[in-house]
Amino acid sequence: ISMRKVQPSQYKEVVKSFSLMFIKVPRRDFRLLNRFCLTSGNKAVDESLPQIEELTFNLYDTAPNLKTLHLPVASNEVMTLVANMKSLRSFRCDRSKSLNSTGLSKLSHSSSVSKYQLETLHIGIFKHTGFSKEHVTKLVRFMENLKEFSFLDSDRMIATSPWQEIGNRGDKVLSYSVFKLAIKQHEMKDRQPWPSGRIGPELLATNLRKISVIDRVLKPHYLLESAPKLTQLKLDWQETFRPSAEMPADWFKDMIRRPSWSALAKKLKALSITFPAAYMPNTYSLPPQDFSLLMADLQNLTHLELIGAGMNGPFPLVPTLRLCPELKELLLEKSPIHVPGQYEAVRDEYIHRNLKKFHLVDELSSLTFHKHLTSVIATYMPGLTELEIMPKNVREFSGFSCKQLMELTRLKDLTRLGITFSTSDCTSNMPALIYTLKEFQSLRHLVVSWGCDQMTSQQYPHHLMTWLHTALRATNANIGLQPSIKHHQQEYLSSENYCLPSFLVL
Repeated sequence: ISMRKVQPSQYKEVVKSFSLMFIKVPRRDFRLLNRFCLTSGNKAVDESLPQIEELTFNLYDTAPNLKTLHLPVASNEVMTLVANMKSLRSFRCDRSKSLNSTGLSKLSHSSSVSKYQLETLHIGIFKHTGFSKEHVTKLVRFMENLKEFSFLDSDRMIATSPWQEIGNRGDKVLSYSVFKLAIKQHEMKDRQPWPSGRIGPELLATNLRKISVIDRVLKPHYLLESAPKLTQLKLDWQETFRPSAEMPADWFKDMIRRPSWSALAKKLKALSITFPAAYMPNTYSLPPQDFSLLMADLQNLTHLELIGAGMNGPFPLVPTLRLCPELKELLLEKSPIHVPGQYEAVRDEYIHRNLKKFHLVDELSSLTFHKHLTSVIATYMPGLTELEIMPKNVREFSGFSCKQLMELTRLKDLTRLGITFSTSDCTSNMPALIYTLKEFQSLRHLVVSWGCDQMTSQQYPHHLMTWLHTALRATNANIGLQPSIKHHQQEYLSSENYCLPSFLVL
């Protein structure tokens, strides 16, 4: 349940209602409950901390088989209860209040259950006076089965940019800093320094499978030595966030040219990179000369996400498919792409039959320039089951015509599609749109946005969605229809009573 859908004044009552469910007479154990997720709303949820603590105690007392727990806020008392939940494997709290080193140390204490069983840990730590990153290193050093941890690093302050109205930059506890500090503390565990070498006779060995490096310079040898089982990596940095002495502008270019990166890249199964160009124009954006160096040893990747790539030269889409033969998910955001020309011969060695999911979002130039984009996708990604192509703003994109959509009907296994329709093309020949959608053999979920042109008004998409919903029902098409919440937020609320439109009612 998302607290974002609850009015802040009702937070306490909502949390109380869950507690009442666990303590109502006659009391019993909820042995079938193995997952409880209450995601955060906003800062006002901190006022519900006493109710959250009571709810956590009730879960500890009545849900012995709980494996996944997600809370909006946590404190020392919550951490003490979490540390002793017998079956818990994954814990996340979106915020923290009244939390200090005492609460964190409970998780890694030798008498706690979490020290030996907890695998995933995400704690929202922002500004606290009760502890520093030195206190957090115990989690990395002493929790024996920890495979993934973070302090919600991506939720940090963004450096001032012309695209966003954000105040002064801030700093926080970051996972990679804690990881490196844990290594240093492990090396200094004995007062006598170890001779001949940077590290002693024992390396800090963790079971980490995933780590996020946010606004820090990645040194791959740390991960190779102290996280030998790592398979998932996330990089995200801003060129203007850290002083140049701490984060040189060309650190990434230098890193991908080192043998240590090559060794790490061969082990990765999932890679996510947010380049500085996603935050600030005219900054680093993976130019073509660095593309081959980055991708050379990523042949084992199954998931690749790039944000802000290709600003200094279009990202080569089709060569990426050949360089990553095991790839199943490819997500591109704010990344202009280059595809083969419309009349170029199809090269069989570039066809990728393993790819199941492809997203191209928040991009405009590639959609307007490559009119044959849908044909390229259908040709080189024939095994797709999920496809999303959405511009950043529909006001500057006319949308895909029925002819372009027809190319995608060659995707026989496509079940989920998010795309922008051409308003003028669809309204001039509405039966052709229905015919095109009926040609999709496996399509079950359709998210639609409508391209903008001279005849489109603010209310026009509502009439188009209503007509499309009625027409699909009349033809017995088993396709779930939904407008894009990003591009057509007004469709989710009516002007009078804020009721869902008919095409959103299940």
